[in-house]
Amino acid sequence: MAQDYPLEELSPRAFEQLTVALALKVLGHGVEAFGSGPDGGREATYTGPVNWSATTGFGADSWDGYVVLQAKQKETLGTPAQNASWLLKQVSEEFDSWLANDSKRGRLPQYIVFVTNARLSSVADAGGIDQINASIRQRISAPVPGSDGKDSLAARGLRAAKVWHRDQLNGLLTVNDGIRNAFKGMLTVGDILTRLGALGGLLEPSQFEPVLKAHAMRTLGVERWVNFSDAGGTTRQSVDEVIIDLKADGTRAENMTLMHEVIDRGDSVLKPSFHPTPPHLVLTGQPGSGKSTTTSFLTQMYRSGFAADESLTPTTSAIVDGTAAALKRINVRPPKNHRWPIRVNLAHYADELGPSGDKSLLRWLSERVTARAELDIKPHTLKRWIQHWPCLVVFDGLDEVTAPEVRPRVLDEIRTFVEEAHQDDADLLVVVTTRPMGYTEQIMPELFTQLDLKYLDAPTAISYGRHITSRRLSDDLDRRDQVISRFEKQASDATMLRLMKTPLQVLIMTLILEQFGVLPADRYQLFWRYFETIYQRESAKPTNLAPFLTEHRPAITDLHESVGLSLQIHAETSTDARSILTKAELRQLAVQRLVQVGHQLGPEVDRIADRIVQATTERLVLLVPAEDDGVSFEIRSLQELMAARALSNVTDEQLHAHLSTTAPSPHWRNTWVFVAGRTFAEGPDHRRNLVTEVVENVDKSANWPGWLCAIGPELAAYLLDDGLAARTPRWQRRLIDVALRALSGPVPQDNRAVAIGLSNASVGNDLMYIRNALKTAFAGTPIARTIAHSILTIGQFGAPIPEAQTSREKQSGVKTTGSNALLADLIEPQLSELGLSGTARQSLDSIVNELRDTALTAAWDAGRQRLLATLPAVLPLTTAGLRDGEVGTALEISLGALGPENWSATAALGQAVWPSLARAPIGQELRSQMQVDPTS
Repeated sequence: MAQDYPLEELSPRAFEQLTVALALKVLGHGVEAFGSGPDGGREATYTGPVNWSATTGFGADSWDGYVVLQAKQKETLGTPAQNASWLLKQVSEEFDSWLANDSKRGRLPQYIVFVTNARLSSVADAGGIDQINASIRQRISAPVPGSDGKDSLAARGLRAAKVWHRDQLNGLLTVNDGIRNAFKGMLTVGDILTRLGALGGLLEPSQFEPVLKAHAMRTLGVERWVNFSDAGGTTRQSVDEVIIDLKADGTRAENMTLMHEVIDRGDSVLKPSFHPTPPHLVLTGQPGSGKSTTTSFLTQMYRSGFAADESLTPTTSAIVDGTAAALKRINVRPPKNHRWPIRVNLAHYADELGPSGDKSLLRWLSERVTARAELDIKPHTLKRWIQHWPCLVVFDGLDEVTAPEVRPRVLDEIRTFVEEAHQDDADLLVVVTTRPMGYTEQIMPELFTQLDLKYLDAPTAISYGRHITSRRLSDDLDRRDQVISRFEKQASDATMLRLMKTPLQVLIMTLILEQFGVLPADRYQLFWRYFETIYQRESAKPTNLAPFLTEHRPAITDLHESVGLSLQIHAETSTDARSILTKAELRQLAVQRLVQVGHQLGPEVDRIADRIVQATTERLVLLVPAEDDGVSFEIRSLQELMAARALSNVTDEQLHAHLSTTAPSPHWRNTWVFVAGRTFAEGPDHRRNLVTEVVENVDKSANWPGWLCAIGPELAAYLLDDGLAARTPRWQRRLIDVALRALSGPVPQDNRAVAIGLSNASVGNDLMYIRNALKTAFAGTPIARTIAHSILTIGQFGAPIPEAQTSREKQSGVKTTGSNALLADLIEPQLSELGLSGTARQSLDSIVNELRDTALTAAWDAGRQRLLATLPAVLPLTTAGLRDGEVGTALEISLGALGPENWSATAALGQAVWPSLARAPIGQELRSQMQVDPTS
């Protein structure tokens, strides 16, 4: 007897996949499936003979022709009569869609199979099954209303249709356990025990299931927290209380939010054998955009689902209920597929891996599970579990892995983990998060889709500001209402709306409004005012330290700046999970600063230094306790802000050196923008001019191959996006000009940043100026057209540009550009014509061999705007050669000689070497530049 399976618990996409899988069993391997998205009224098609008498329970007739299968899933089942009425309406609407004059569907099928989870009555003649079959036969032969009686579905070619109803699907699932096991919602208790038994003898099935549920419940209690307070992290909030659903570019449907995208993807069966499109995600977002908060909530959401059927402690039950309430608040349905989740802090893994460690990612994961489940889980056991059960693995914070010798190893471990799961046909969803700046490795593009978090739109930002204030001030309703009123008033100002880009910035704005009532006008001042808010609040409290905070404010501020710079330099090469300063080092910095401003070493300095450290760590708490009796900045952007102030408390000559040195580095990019923000906010004009000149000339530096990896356009775009020069047209237009240099090549490493920066600057006359530059690019060289298309696709520049459509029509159908030949084979003949000899020639020969060994080609994916080739982890000889003037010039000339149609050869080399060039540590150089005391 067939079991009744909970087909309505499958997501719509999973039910479609189930339809295709069963069709393959019944009809054979001629079935062609269609992926998610618009399918033209079909989940699958089949062309050929069908002998229904050879199947069980599907009739005795035969078909021969073009068959379409459609999935009809009813979310909530009713009585058989109600189900039949619903299905009749669905079938009728499908026939209407095929007949419509404006139908965009393809050719009418000769046969249709409607696959439904609806339970229908089998009573002869009067039951739903016979009624629907009779109705279908009548509708096929009935004349089309308004016709002369000769037009009908039958006249147009439709011969017959069938319904596969719930009882038939149950029968198919019962005898096809391979299909049933692919859909977690279809599993019985016996199936689960069978899966556990398949794990091998390393752990008894009766032990392993409670281990995984115990892991889910224990991690619910300890990993639910996010640091969220007006003091940088002294109190904590459960992630479900602060979550916000964000929007992202790259989702499968327009305007689909991030949570909907991930849940929809996770509800599908992601086994490679079922899911041919890339299953995994790379999530990029600017600082404070909510990447980590979102992935924390996603993990909690899946843990709640995994543990919901268990006997829960009061705390765990409250978390599960809070998660459900949060989903309702943000209007997101819970997932139907109960994936087992695990979240990895990549900085922690990099810390343990180190430059010479050999601990695989799978082994490290098994140790994390063991620590929470309190039972030894071997890597092999965890691997088999991932193979046998739907899982979610989040790798959070790739941008935090900055050490040049460790980052490639971490990326290799992620690739190995994903490749092995893919080979095992695992139903696995992997999500990797990172800041966009510096993410050029393009992890396995054949398996990962990149989603880029958008800035908050005005309604979302305002709604989040209200919610977050209500949470913070839930015990002071008058204060809450006052802050919300101030916030809503500020939100009506276009300048203030520009600052409401990320959840972190909205939170900071509400904190500042609570203290001051007014907001600053740019991002640098927003974060600096945040520091001042905390400082002023603590100074006003009736504590023993309050007078000391007021008296020694300059020294305490200087200490934060020194710590910020020290930690930022340390983070550049460290393999630690986060940058930490010991209390002893913190005290030493305080002493050094006191001596610099004229204090004499001795007991008095020691006393003041001790009090400064106490005030910094116990009252201001922007520096929070860390392991090994250390301190660190809880909010990374505050560390970068303080580092920026330290780098800008210098002479003009030093400032120019600092900006030039840090310009290429993705690790220093946010700090760089803060330096520029402070300079434009505080002036004077000659310093604003200094920043602009660095942006204009950075690619002309002898120490950087600007012809290959241009920095200037991206720096200019970041400043335009920041809006720091928006009220000073003298510098705004100069920044726009540099950003527009991207149109002539080389291909920007972060084309999205260029597009967003130019979009933000497209106001008034500048909009016309930028549009004219885009028009010129569309009529220009192949590389100019390619970059212009990419920028126009991402950015917003007013009405459509006719030249863009003309250019697009010329390129329609072109999937790739550039050569599939090896890059080495393209360059080598050009180098030979230069007639070089000696050391330079030897270096170039070595570079050619290195490029040939990596099999790097110049083929460019026009649809995805990226190289088709998988980029090598490192190219040490090529990177070294580019730093040599003669060798670098030879490569520039050789690539230029290939002609404009081979522009992608330069793009290929640029993308391959950029990570090694840009991630070269610069901390020691910065320390050397700061040897001259700016106070002297």
